Amino acid sequence: MASHDMRAMCVVALAHQAHPDWPLILIGNRDEFHARPAAPLAEWGDGSGIIAGRDLQAGGTWLGVHRPSGRVVVVTNVRGAMPDPDKESRGALVVDLLRGEGRFADPAADDLPRFNAFNLFTVDGGARLLTNRPVPLIMPLESGVHALANEPVDAPCPRADRLRLALEAVVAAGAEPESLLETLKKEDDPALFLRGDVYGTRASTLVAVSAGGDVRMIERRYEKGGRPAGTTALEFRIG
Repeated sequence: MASHDMRAMCVVALAHQAHPDWPLILIGNRDEFHARPAAPLAEWGDGSGIIAGRDLQAGGTWLGVHRPSGRVVVVTNVRGAMPDPDKESRGALVVDLLRGEGRFADPAADDLPRFNAFNLFTVDGGARLLTNRPVPLIMPLESGVHALANEPVDAPCPRADRLRLALEAVVAAGAEPESLLETLKKEDDPALFLRGDVYGTRASTLVAVSAGGDVRMIERRYEKGGRPAGTTALEFRIG
């Protein structure tokens, strides 16, 4: 339930069918309380086929890839509303969408108010935006670069705009997407990377999927004050 719900990714950008070599690029920072336990990026040992970090308090995830199907899902929370402890877990929504089974594997707009405020990208062939702020909405996304942070989708968000512009530049240059991990931790850009001792950026994650189904997935983890706490880099094929 949401009293155990995680904060989710807090700024994320998606390039969908836009880069010449990587038709899917997803990049984002997860901001969370440092005291909240999480497992590093790995393939889950439960037979689900999910490759993701894991929230050890509620058991869900904020961003993941489903290796058998190639589905990719990422969620952000939305600021402003007090979390309701009786709502469903946003991390469980991500897991059901990734697996393609479970109560929320194919949600309707009417299901979205059952969760605390969120924005979500899901890519499964096509790409969609799911949100329940300011109103419940499920919307297909055109090819191009899209970004979300923890603001309602109709509100201005300089943080999301900054990451979207960085991803657009990589796409326009046909450049390697790993450079975006440096963008997420620029010393002179506190808008993207939060260095708090109690609450701050816990992980920067990149997912890049080639036209042939090769996936490059990198997670850089951080502890209090933005100090590096380890990196996991995986390469695998989907399908």
